Amino acid sequence: MSDLRITDVETYIVANPWKPWVFVHVNTNKGIQGLAEATTHSKPETVAAAIEEMSDFFIGEDPFETERLWLEMYRDEWFSKNVVNTTVISAIDMACWDIKGKMLDRPVYELIGGNVHGDEIRAYANGWYTETTDDPETWQKAAKQVVDDGYDAMKFDPFGKSWQRMDREKFNHSVDIVRAVREAVGPDVDLLIEGHGRFTAGQALEVSNALSEFHPTWFEEPCPPDSINSLGKVADKSPIPIATGERLVSKYEFRDLLANTDVDIIQPDIMNTGGITEAKKIAAQAEAEHVSFAPHNPQGPVATAISAHVDAAVPNFMIQEIFQTYDVEWVNDLLVDPIVVEDGYIEIPQRPGLGVELDIDVVEEHAYSDGKDEVHTINLFEKDWETRSLVD
Repeated sequence: MSDLRITDVETYIVANPWKPWVFVHVNTNKGIQGLAEATTHSKPETVAAAIEEMSDFFIGEDPFETERLWLEMYRDEWFSKNVVNTTVISAIDMACWDIKGKMLDRPVYELIGGNVHGDEIRAYANGWYTETTDDPETWQKAAKQVVDDGYDAMKFDPFGKSWQRMDREKFNHSVDIVRAVREAVGPDVDLLIEGHGRFTAGQALEVSNALSEFHPTWFEEPCPPDSINSLGKVADKSPIPIATGERLVSKYEFRDLLANTDVDIIQPDIMNTGGITEAKKIAAQAEAEHVSFAPHNPQGPVATAISAHVDAAVPNFMIQEIFQTYDVEWVNDLLVDPIVVEDGYIEIPQRPGLGVELDIDVVEEHAYSDGKDEVHTINLFEKDWETRSLVD
């Protein structure tokens, strides 16, 4: 046991216009500071409060003891199977790995197995279609821009407000959108179809069969995440590979998913499912089943850096989700040295630890609590943007 100790924790909520970002600093008695992200859907203040409430688990502890800290936070927080709790665990775990890397003068990916995939990792674009309309031509124009921006893979949800089943007109219109995007980008671009957990097994299979002529790379979360049975039926018969897992929060849930379905790709969100320590174990479970690993990441730039380090060290890594190109104009200003995304690839940070640091001035300029900005939230069953005030 070293004499290095965690002394306190600080949280910052940034008013991203569709999902407030939560960033975390874990401080130590040696002056080394660990960075993490703790973003969840629509619960920034809840997570920030939970970090403070769970601080007894890690204040005064050695940040090198990530396995013990993870175990105690998960085991001893009574309702641990909860996304708020696992997001807190993730944040502390990731910040501790950042501290380890800085202390040892090594990037995190070197400490968790080393680089398997080279200096950059392939990414797919998301967030690019928020300006589209019901006219498939607007989807074509937006999709062509994604290709012009250097990406050869893109994800989108063509299903609008659908829930459980679609009427025939809506079904056909959704198919027309996918057809339009495929015609716009050609045969060599990966199309990733997002289902947002909407459909019954029967409707999901009908969708999958109808879309198969456009050769999507995957059909994501076709059924509600509370029904492994429904998902298993779809994965067993779908002509399109099935991807899922963004709303699972531990290796135990991924164990059940892998044991009871034939999904092709898992998508843990490293910010919500236990951090770097847990992500490596989840990836290994999938690797043993020859299932690919493609982390969910609709989060901020710190999450992208963390995901890149994990991806680099995971043998069964497939592709990484990223919103950065289609996010707020100031997203890159949040980091002192922004994450580099070029031609659809993310450069893995090479500096010690996670290799990124917050620009606190920019963070404070866009503070969630300043009462001046507005945040736009996306209902998963409604493509339109909704606005709500940030004023308490």
